[in-house]
Amino acid sequence: MAISRASIDRVIQAADIVGLVGDYVSLKKKGINWEACCPFHEEKTPSFKVNPVKGIYKCFGCGKGGDSISFMMDVDSLSYVEAIRSLARRFNVELEETESDFREEQIKQSEKDSLQIAANFAQEFFVANLHETDEGRSIGLAYFVERGLRPDVIKAFGLGYARDEWDALLQEAEKKQYSRELLEKAGLILINEETHKTYDRFRGRITFPIYNVSGKVIAWGARMLGKDKNQPKYINSPESILFDKSNALYGLYQAKNAVRHADMCYLTEGYMDVIAMHQAGVENTVASSGTSLTEGQIRLIGRFTKNLTLLYDGDKAGIKASLRGIDMILAAGLNVRAVVLPDGHDPDSYAKDYGSEALQVYLKSHIRDFISFKAELAAEESSSDPIKKAELLESILESISLVPDAVRRSIFLAEAARIFRMPEQTLHDSLNLRVFNRNKRSRNPSEQSSPSPLSGQPGDALLVSQVDQKVKLSEAEDLIQELENTLLRNLVLFGEIKIEDEFTVARYILEEVVDLNFQSETTKKVFTEYSDRQKDGHDVSPAYFLHHPEEALKRSVIDLCAGSYQLSHNWAGKYNIVIPEEEDLLAVSLFKVILQLKRNHILAEIRLLESRMNSENEEDDEMVLLIEISRLKKKELEFSEKLGSVINH
Repeated sequence: MAISRASIDRVIQAADIVGLVGDYVSLKKKGINWEACCPFHEEKTPSFKVNPVKGIYKCFGCGKGGDSISFMMDVDSLSYVEAIRSLARRFNVELEETESDFREEQIKQSEKDSLQIAANFAQEFFVANLHETDEGRSIGLAYFVERGLRPDVIKAFGLGYARDEWDALLQEAEKKQYSRELLEKAGLILINEETHKTYDRFRGRITFPIYNVSGKVIAWGARMLGKDKNQPKYINSPESILFDKSNALYGLYQAKNAVRHADMCYLTEGYMDVIAMHQAGVENTVASSGTSLTEGQIRLIGRFTKNLTLLYDGDKAGIKASLRGIDMILAAGLNVRAVVLPDGHDPDSYAKDYGSEALQVYLKSHIRDFISFKAELAAEESSSDPIKKAELLESILESISLVPDAVRRSIFLAEAARIFRMPEQTLHDSLNLRVFNRNKRSRNPSEQSSPSPLSGQPGDALLVSQVDQKVKLSEAEDLIQELENTLLRNLVLFGEIKIEDEFTVARYILEEVVDLNFQSETTKKVFTEYSDRQKDGHDVSPAYFLHHPEEALKRSVIDLCAGSYQLSHNWAGKYNIVIPEEEDLLAVSLFKVILQLKRNHILAEIRLLESRMNSENEEDDEMVLLIEISRLKKKELEFSEKLGSVINH
């Protein structure tokens, strides 16, 4: 699918970002900006700003920022294209697409729209059955009432009932001109290949609609209330254009705002578990839709929070069978914890027996990190069996090794060492070897696995001591990043401002740094694209980069340009450097920053060469390194003298 850049620009121009954001939060005008408490995290003092002139938003609390497209992606978890289409419909903008892509997309979209209409019809039919038919009220509604569900909860989750007739839905659908082919594709009817008899899939069952994140019904789970042993208790919709079960979560539409505000999501097993948690006031709860936890579902949760808590009943066999999910969650970069309810209880039964407040207290007081959870789960088996204990420890180290972030791995490792009362360095060596082997295999999948980290192979300690070490940036590199950010911000926001005659800020900066190797990838991309577009005569106004089609680049630029960002004044006191303010964008001010940037690039090169000399690498010629260091120090002195004369001018 290819939406033209011109169409995207029209959508951005037409989108009233104040009105758009105002539909989700209560905005108040403050100066040229509008502000509110952030819709993406819990806060009492407003730190969320909307700039209508630039068409961007930025939260200075959680860091979220972007334009109208980014906001729709963030608030409704839409893809880039879905967000553009949503805004185009909202602000009546016609989108242009390439002809071949448009035809193919039109066919797909037409079928998807037709299935969605059929799904909407079926949902209305099931809800009407529940409330407006004698059978629905006496069987389906009576069951929900018996389970203690409030009317508002029944409505919020769209619960319904499919009458116990062979083709009640089919007959009603055909009256409304829905074809059997469409109903079959939507998973609403089944056709017997031998007899060609057609019948409703969910007959005689209560229905639990599954919504996508935008609130559209895409599938159903259905529970049988009778005792027919020849029928499964639960059945689910088959996959379709609308429904991919590996990328759907039951209750997410109802839970997404609560998940954002709590910055945590509970994951439980069944439909009724989710509903019971919501009714008990724990609304940040979802369940997998008739499938084991998948990577797609984890990514979906990750759009709303990085903190996931698994909620289990007391069935140990069931818990052990689902432990693989913990490793998948960790590998996806999410934080995972667990809560185990007492034996014989699920969320519904616990809330009924002890009350909603007691359930909330229990959840908070019994939450465990995944290390403690695994250790407690196997405590009885491993306490007196050293082999079992070693296996448990290996399992925990394997889980920790999946965590992408080295700092978090170190924290988890310290916790494991405390629980197992073992020297942290012993576990550290084993963990690092696991990480090393995994990284090695990911680079070359054909390589065989290395020996077990607990096998005591010679050289293991030497090997792991060099693996996965986090290198801290030098002060020169930190300052380089700050200076690059300052230049990037001036280029994007003030590039078209004329300094003298036809000499613009952009031309001045680009010509001065043409030979500079930027440290930041974002800076490299922006400077290169700015230069290329300028040469080709294209638009390089601030709006282009603030609404850039590459989402990651756009957000990085907005992070730098939103609000009153400027070079940290700590650097000014420490290094005697002059900082260009908003109103101080003359050539001399930019020249100072460029001199500082060039000088610090040279300092970084000198430090690198000096470290090579100290490492005593046999491949380096010490005399060659000394000559190069001497040459660079002369250049550094020249820049320092220029910088001093400019500052003291």
